[in-house]
Amino acid sequence: MSIPAVKMVLVYVTAPSKEVAMKLARTTVAESLVACANVIPGATSIYMWKGKVEEDREHVVVMKTVSSNVEELSKRVRSLHPAETPCFITLPIEKATTDFADWIIDSTKKTPDISIN
Repeated sequence: MSIPAVKMVLVYVTAPSKEVAMKLARTTVAESLVACANVIPGATSIYMWKGKVEEDREHVVVMKTVSSNVEELSKRVRSLHPAETPCFITLPIEKATTDFADWIIDSTKKTPDISIN
């Protein structure tokens, strides 16, 4: 394991449906904002919203990217997400294998005209 020179982060986002989660994942990968997005279905979220305890089924999207993309990624997630206050949290990647870190860094370099399946 090595500590990469480029700072990398995991981004944790929740989505209200599979469709929204998949759109977030596909769009951000195609735009090279993230190297990978894992969509994890079936989370139950219990949270306080406007003075009331709410409970919803959500999909978790875990994204791997570089810290220099976080601001643009946050704006892109907000533009695609239907929630008034979408969950968007970053966690630093302290260590990674060299080949995996290189893959994240290489995958988040801007590439033109990638189609979204």
